[in-house]
Amino acid sequence: MTHIAPPGDRCRRMPASERERGQAIVIIVLFLAVLLGMAAMVIDVGYAYYTHRSLQASADAAALAGAMELPDSNRAQAIARDYGAAPGGKNQRDNITNVSTSVSTKCIASVPGCDPVNAITVKEHAVVDTMFAKVLGVGHFDVSAKSTACSPCGVRPLDVMLVLDRTGSMCQTHSGANDPACTDLNNARDGMKTFLGYMDAPTQWVGLGVLPPATSIGNKCTTPDTPNYNSTSAKYTIVPLSSDYAIGGLLKTSSNLVSTINCQKGGGRTAYANALEEAQKELNLHGRTGVQDIIVFLSDGAANIGPTYYSTSSPYRKQPCHQGIWSAAPIKTKGTIIYSIGYDLDALNGGANTCETWDDRNESPAITAYQALEGIASGPGNFYNKPSAGQLRTIFTAIAADISRGSAALIDESVQ
Repeated sequence: MTHIAPPGDRCRRMPASERERGQAIVIIVLFLAVLLGMAAMVIDVGYAYYTHRSLQASADAAALAGAMELPDSNRAQAIARDYGAAPGGKNQRDNITNVSTSVSTKCIASVPGCDPVNAITVKEHAVVDTMFAKVLGVGHFDVSAKSTACSPCGVRPLDVMLVLDRTGSMCQTHSGANDPACTDLNNARDGMKTFLGYMDAPTQWVGLGVLPPATSIGNKCTTPDTPNYNSTSAKYTIVPLSSDYAIGGLLKTSSNLVSTINCQKGGGRTAYANALEEAQKELNLHGRTGVQDIIVFLSDGAANIGPTYYSTSSPYRKQPCHQGIWSAAPIKTKGTIIYSIGYDLDALNGGANTCETWDDRNESPAITAYQALEGIASGPGNFYNKPSAGQLRTIFTAIAADISRGSAALIDESVQ
């Protein structure tokens, strides 16, 4: 006998359409969650990326602006903050809030000019509130950017003539005794090579002039002597302006410039004027248009001779120290910057600091080597005096820094 359940006991089946509507609601909720997630990615993360790019641009600008004021650390930091993205900064953006800027300076040993600092670092930080990502439990993003700039950075195009006093006193001791090791000349070589190490070979061209001159380019490594001055064909410039003295920041010892610096010997007396004039002549002949001309002139004593093709009454022979100043004057007027280095001017080898005429009389009016070399320089800040013997690396490093000053550039600290 078949049992038929009463109507209230029967299981009610949900119509298919109702079941589908329930499933659709679940799918829609899941889809909305995905949409919110995508919105968070597109809008919130996208805005965070925009903020980062803005902060990076601000940090770069602030670091470059600050670097132009180095080595004045306080001034550099003040200018960097002025260009930052924090409230009140020139790169502040109305649509980016909660921004803070921190600035610091430091010394990077691989860059010249640590006197006392040569680099500035700017860090920008912002707290970016989210809109959609809050649903995912992310209320904000911390966004940061960092930039470091150096100055000087050795990127300024320059044409530079080094002029080396290679007279006999460069192979004497401070007291005038013979020094077979030529210690002073070695110190000068080391200083010049230190200088080259801070230059950028592709953009900064460097040549070499000497006094006394060489009788010919073929004899540039021969021991010089006073009679070399007396030939009108004598070669003061023994290495023309060149850009192959370094590869990848390392000196190329086989290059004409470096090898010629290394082979110099000492001999003869001192005359400034013609060496300066010939250095400028090389800059005129082979220097580049629109590039700053530089002469770095090193001497360890007073001028006391002049070429015999001038008369005995010529200032080149009667006033060789004064003539050095007078020969430098039109060079400076032309726009060339002259740095001069007085080396071991307190030496005791026969009055190294006393300017004399060709016939060994005191120059009139009286002038010292210190005064002459100071007068040759473009200004008091361009004259470096090292009164006693010793290393010259620090002075040449300071000059390398000064001639590149104002050439700020962003650098990657990861490769420093």
